[in-house]
Amino acid sequence: MITFLRRAFKRPFVGKLISIVGVTLFLSACQSTSTQNVPLLVGPQPIENPTANNSSANAALQNAEVFLDVAVPVFDPGFPTVGRTSEIDYEELDEEGIWPQLRRTEAKLFAVETKNALVSKNVFGSVTVVPDASTPSDLFVLGKINHSDSEIVGMSITVVDSSGEIWGSKDFAHEVSQNYFRDQRNKGKNPYQPIYDQASAYVVSLLSKLSENDKRNIKNMSLMRYARYYSPEAFDRYLSTDIKRKNGQRYYKFELTSLPDADDPMLKRIQELKAQELLFIDRLQDQYDVFDAEVGPSYATWQQETLPEIEAARAATRKRNASVAMGVGLGVLAAILAKNSGSTAGEIGTVVGAVGAAVAVNEAFKSNSALKVHSAVIEEKGQAVDLSVGPIEMEFEDQTIELQGTASEQYLQWKTHLREIYQLESTPDVQL
Repeated sequence: MITFLRRAFKRPFVGKLISIVGVTLFLSACQSTSTQNVPLLVGPQPIENPTANNSSANAALQNAEVFLDVAVPVFDPGFPTVGRTSEIDYEELDEEGIWPQLRRTEAKLFAVETKNALVSKNVFGSVTVVPDASTPSDLFVLGKINHSDSEIVGMSITVVDSSGEIWGSKDFAHEVSQNYFRDQRNKGKNPYQPIYDQASAYVVSLLSKLSENDKRNIKNMSLMRYARYYSPEAFDRYLSTDIKRKNGQRYYKFELTSLPDADDPMLKRIQELKAQELLFIDRLQDQYDVFDAEVGPSYATWQQETLPEIEAARAATRKRNASVAMGVGLGVLAAILAKNSGSTAGEIGTVVGAVGAAVAVNEAFKSNSALKVHSAVIEEKGQAVDLSVGPIEMEFEDQTIELQGTASEQYLQWKTHLREIYQLESTPDVQL
């Protein structure tokens, strides 16, 4: 939906008008049921059991025999790029009102919040935020930010298991009410929480389609792919690889052809090394929690301070566009908007008209002397998508190694160290 709005805004005016009308009708059809249709119920009611909110499917998942481990890589910030390259299109970046440091900060924050929402479901094994998707895991929740301006947030989620199979992809969007921060009951709450809850519920819905045997196969696949990473010559024969296509996207699909003996000493050693790699990932969670604690207050301030400004900028744009639009089918549009004046659809014209409002709002936030401390935190923490962390000491079998650099760099150093240990052990002594 957010992408559709952006495209509509860039079309010739008549095209814009048609697009606005189409989007208006779409949103009108999606409105929630009026409170007048809610049955009236009075008198004493049974005390609600907190666990009763879980569906029967969720209850079954919580009592499962096999629990999949989940990795949530830092989100793709969603920067516009030049063609099919990875080079950022800075002109488009400005047009969309994206503050790069803020969006990079959000890439990490959104991953942490998505992880927390998944943990709250109590249907997975470990759930961790990771620098990228190169970590060993049973399930990967890949996120991309499509839009974020303190009022409207949009993101895409793709769920992939360790075999490479794409379970599904879905876009999510949430609009924060202009009155959200006026309600004292919302103090300390995350206005974007609904979108994380939607995303986590989606992942759980996909998980519920799997049998216990399916989950065992995924866990076996995770181990075999990790073993092949260390010793392809020994474990390649247990896997076959093919290139598949789903929804226009090509991906590598792995299949298990067989499994080694559970007592295979080489496999047991690799499992020990995997445990050490996951130990680093566990320790990294503390670093992401620290990041969340440091950036959270500044980000919340940005949300609260810019939300009313977004509305003000939209109102100004709406007034300007109204004078230009006179006589170009405006009667049809006005009738539709008037009909839906009490709904989100009644504001859709101003949503389209305020595409560039975020530029001025973000600049005002950064230049406001009272908010300089908060903007400085966002500027510092959003310099790179990767997480900046202090040195970490890891110990394994009487060897201590100090890891330095960003989260990705430290992770690579630790994986390299474990691989060197394995290669030294697996290299036979040569008699001179």
